Amino acid sequence: DCPSLADVIESARALLEYDRFCSVPVAEPSAIFESSWRKVEFEFEKHFGERKVNGDEEFEAVLSSYALKHFKQPENSPLWRFDVLRNTNGRSAVVWRMDHSIGDGIGILPVGYKFATTMDGKPAKPMTFRRKKVGGKKGVSLTGWLNTVLKDIKTVTSLANGPFDNLESINRNFKKAALEHNGKRVRVDFEFELSDIKNIRKATGFTINDIVVALFAGACRRYCAEMKDSALNNSETMKMTGLAPFAEPRGMRPGKIQNKMVFVHFAFPVGCTTMKERLQAAHDEFDHLKRSIQVPLLSFITDAGTKLGLEVALAAENTKIWHRTSWIFSNVPGPQERMIVFGKELVSFKPFYCNVLHQVIFFSYAGMMSLGLVLDTESITKPKLLVECFKQELEDAKKMASVETKAP
Repeated sequence: DCPSLADVIESARALLEYDRFCSVPVAEPSAIFESSWRKVEFEFEKHFGERKVNGDEEFEAVLSSYALKHFKQPENSPLWRFDVLRNTNGRSAVVWRMDHSIGDGIGILPVGYKFATTMDGKPAKPMTFRRKKVGGKKGVSLTGWLNTVLKDIKTVTSLANGPFDNLESINRNFKKAALEHNGKRVRVDFEFELSDIKNIRKATGFTINDIVVALFAGACRRYCAEMKDSALNNSETMKMTGLAPFAEPRGMRPGKIQNKMVFVHFAFPVGCTTMKERLQAAHDEFDHLKRSIQVPLLSFITDAGTKLGLEVALAAENTKIWHRTSWIFSNVPGPQERMIVFGKELVSFKPFYCNVLHQVIFFSYAGMMSLGLVLDTESITKPKLLVECFKQELEDAKKMASVETKAP
């Protein structure tokens, strides 16, 4: 049951309340990391379209073309667009595309709720994300704390010239002189019950983020085994890292959207041979990140470098870090209850981002969780096999959780 184009247009007029949906970014040497914006006159209705498809095969092909092709808008036109993808014989969708310069996920989230109501017709209220206060570990001495701080500083300052990831079946950037987007991308996804993850959490005591990181690492390890990756010959030297966006605190102002995040570098536990080891390693990695100074340190470096006119040098260092990394990784909790969007029930929500690196996004909505992947097929040559490996890893984790739950 697909919304009409007229209903989408009418609901989306809420975008006009926000400055960046009525503006274009201004290219300035001093605004690489946070663009300045110029308001423009534009024809609102030209940011909407409708396309009919017949059957799920054509539907998926068109959806992939929207997700993977570089998004362009005419000059002096705001960088967003809605397309109603109406399927005469299967699933339909409303595709909302926008440039990431408009805002990060936390900035965009309240905007999406403008189109939504609860199932009984009441205005939907945006979820609030508050970073949990994390206390220091008991028994940690001042010397231990200082060593941790020094380790974080060393990590941040050495990433751009550190070692490359070395799983050739996953990432072949170490063979390239420079980071580039080769245009070879494919979109694959898998949806499963959120209760599966919650049951694993209940049985093991680990967080949902620990679990999905460990599951994904296990899936990549299985994939490498299927592809006979030589890196598996020595688990201790296996290296696969990711960059996770951490949203920074910001004051919410009416009509304003912000892009305030930093990418934190972390290691996937691909060298661990068992599920329990991967869960513990993922927990230890993110537990450290919660207490580390990486986020404030990276924010300080970016802000200070921009003010000192070092934007080009900062961009070059960031590119070198991305060159050495395999994944952009996000785990986003969505609405827990079903919602009405554009006058129709929202059945599922699947975010995709076509990046210069492999992109993985876990997103939960109304009791379901989706795994969305955009992969460089020059490196990951069998994308569907990677999804199958994740399914196998999930099933093994569910069996482990069942045994743990039954244990006296």
